[in-house]
Amino acid sequence: MKPSRRASIGMEKRERTRSHLIESAYRVFARKETDAVTIDDIIAEAGVARGTFYNYFQTREDVLRAVAASLSDVMNQKIWAQYAAISDPAERMAIGLRQFLHQAMRDATWGWVIVRIGLVAAPLSETIERGLLSDLEAGIRLERFHVDSVQATVDLVLGTSLMAMRTTLKGHTEPNYPEQITKLILKSLGVHNDDAEAIAFKALEPFPEE
Repeated sequence: MKPSRRASIGMEKRERTRSHLIESAYRVFARKETDAVTIDDIIAEAGVARGTFYNYFQTREDVLRAVAASLSDVMNQKIWAQYAAISDPAERMAIGLRQFLHQAMRDATWGWVIVRIGLVAAPLSETIERGLLSDLEAGIRLERFHVDSVQATVDLVLGTSLMAMRTTLKGHTEPNYPEQITKLILKSLGVHNDDAEAIAFKALEPFPEE
């Protein structure tokens, strides 16, 4: 076997093991509060040796961040595909907010993991933060948004959407709660009430069937 092929097989095996650990950690976080999860829980769920775990992650927080990034990045890829041709940063932001909240309605396990991790590892992943900052800065540049502080606005959007997801999962909301929250967020960024409502309640394209 050629050295290059041997290296490729080794990398594939390593990636499979890492993915298995992340999937196992996801199942544990779905069952237990984040603070209660231990490395031993994840190792037992994955059925691997302790040394195997430490080949990939050094702390519980490392694997927590990996789970958050995995979940959110998959969603981001789907969302980006939907608004690739949309230039309005307000509409782009609205699609992202609504899709995350509606996903929590469709898959409560996914939603609870996002909420539990998000409370200690916001903004879940670098891709979420980069995407939000990109739309926010574009909105400011185009005078679509009017805010005093970019960082305060990032915290407002992420914090509000995370708590909205938590409220949704507790069953205390109406079916159009994602749209209500999105409208309020857009208004807080300076979008006019009627415009914010039109954007927030615009027909939302469903994700393709997997």
